[in-house]
Amino acid sequence: MSDSRPDPEIVEAAPRLIVATSRDYTMDTRHEIPAQFQGWFAAGHEIPEAVGDAIFGVSYNADGQGAFSYGVGVEVEGRPATLPDGTCILTTASGPHAVLRVFGPVTDLPGNFDWLFSTWMPEHGKTPRAGAVFERYPDDPRNGPDGMAYEIWAPIQP
Repeated sequence: MSDSRPDPEIVEAAPRLIVATSRDYTMDTRHEIPAQFQGWFAAGHEIPEAVGDAIFGVSYNADGQGAFSYGVGVEVEGRPATLPDGTCILTTASGPHAVLRVFGPVTDLPGNFDWLFSTWMPEHGKTPRAGAVFERYPDDPRNGPDGMAYEIWAPIQP
């Protein structure tokens, strides 16, 4: 990863509802998350209430020891009457978020995630707060073998 990361934006966000599959990970097993995305796509879930074409990765229930839950899914408007088998609803936090928008190899994502929390936040006097941290993968015409557009949304103290 180069040092050419863009500066994160501070965005006031409304909560989002995400219909997702969920699995538990640790910092040592987070490299297995791509298989969860493959499983989401392979399942071919039909979510009529889906908002837009973006896919979300949602980190939640972090225990402070390196364990966390992770959901892969799509945003919905309102709670669906029924959920596809094996899915749940996750809710993101409202309020201020530091948002890092990137285009590049998805293999750079863990480094960008770590940089946001361990370097950028302390250097800019930002403190994380409770709430799910999530990635948003928009449908972007640049997506392909050379890279992918993604955003990292981290809730921060006002």
